Amino acid sequence: MAVLAAADLLALVTFVLAGMRSHHEGTLVEIFLRNAVPLLGTWVIVAVALGTYRRPGVSTLLRTWIVAVPIALVVRSLWVGSPSEITPFLTFLAVGLSFTLLFLAIGRVLARLVADGLGTARRRSA
Repeated sequence: MAVLAAADLLALVTFVLAGMRSHHEGTLVEIFLRNAVPLLGTWVIVAVALGTYRRPGVSTLLRTWIVAVPIALVVRSLWVGSPSEITPFLTFLAVGLSFTLLFLAIGRVLARLVADGLGTARRRSA
C-alpha cells in the first residue's frame, strides 16, 4: 500500500516540521535532518520488519508506532545530546508519542478520503 506508506511518511515529516519551531540551534536543514533522519529511518526499518504495509490496518500502524517512535526518539536524543536528563526525556517521549500518533491518524484519514474520492471518480468514468 504505497498510499499508506506515503501518508505515514508525510505525517512524520509534518510532525518534524511542526516541532522545528521549538529548535533554534543550527540551520533549518540541520535541525530538520537531525530530527527527521532517526524518525523516518527507524519507521521504515520497523515497518518493513513488521510488515506494516503488507497487512495495512490500525493494529499494524499501532505496532509500528509503538516500536519505531520510541527508538527514533532515543536515537535522536543520543545524536543531539538532549534532552539528557530523565524527566525532560520522558516529557519529550510523551509529547513525541502523542503528536506522532495524532499526525499519523490524520494522515491515514486523509489517505482514506483521497482513496475513496479516487475510487468514486473512477466508478463515474467507467
